Amino acid sequence: MKFVSSSAQRISKTVALGVLLLAPFGGEARGAAAADHAWFPDPIEGVWNASVEVTNCATGATIAGLEAMGMFAANGTLHNTDTNNPALGSASFGHWRHVEGNEYQFAFRHFRFDAAGAHIGSQIVRHDVFLAADGASYFSEGTSEFFDTPGNLLFIACSSATATRFE
Repeated sequence: MKFVSSSAQRISKTVALGVLLLAPFGGEARGAAAADHAWFPDPIEGVWNASVEVTNCATGATIAGLEAMGMFAANGTLHNTDTNNPALGSASFGHWRHVEGNEYQFAFRHFRFDAAGAHIGSQIVRHDVFLAADGASYFSEGTSEFFDTPGNLLFIACSSATATRFE
């Protein structure tokens, strides 16, 4: 039987205790990105009211205007809803990512239905987001891609939005 000195045992116990204490608080055992996020939420996280304009990309003519609400959640999760007839579209789910500085990107998808309730395809919205320096508003622009049920691209519209935090 081999004996370990009491000072070696104390050092071993101290190191083990340090690892246990750091892990729940986002220490190096979880990684720096997780540690930063656990204590400092990303500035875009939260719920937003948005005013959206959908246009013909070629002519700039307005196709639709609508109000929307988006929730940018931790770890890049996104949920969106809007004032389009809810019977004609499902809930929208997607993701967001921080690009650099106050620039972000998001994409979300929902399913489309006709007036009789038949599934007619889906829509994917992709935007570049520019968060204001004070974090209270943003401007975004991008595209809305419309697909039929087999997944064939039907057309692409342009879209832009201005948003403020929902408080």
